[in-house]
Amino acid sequence: MSLDDNKALVRRFTDEVMTAGNTAAIAELCIAGSAFAGGISGQVMAMKTAFPDLRMTIDEIVAEGDRVAIRVTTHATNTGPLVGLPAFGRLEKPEPPTGQSVTGSGMYMFTISDGKILSFAYELDQIGLLQQLGWAFTAPSHT
Repeated sequence: MSLDDNKALVRRFTDEVMTAGNTAAIAELCIAGSAFAGGISGQVMAMKTAFPDLRMTIDEIVAEGDRVAIRVTTHATNTGPLVGLPAFGRLEKPEPPTGQSVTGSGMYMFTISDGKILSFAYELDQIGLLQQLGWAFTAPSHT
């Protein structure tokens, strides 16, 4: 696949899976049987439960070899319970919806193999998003 094909694949994944919540598209866009394909569906469903209107905008996309990097802005409103979201740490019990709108930024690095997504790694401003939801954080005590 060309670099443009790899970029198009990542754009499609971002639009169809991450933004629209179409987990059925994972089978077509990701390598079947990979740990990534097996785990991403649950993550997407948890995010779409907590933030049904979640939308990701790709601000920048760069491809080289088998890698595609994107910088995104995410907009969402917390109208569903937060539970078990890996991006926010393991929440043991559902947190009730806050009704708060959040805006965040993140970077994703996708690995492409044979025209499908093998994996991605990401960095998100998790604390910034949680603070927008009204959660408070204190530094750990070193006593």
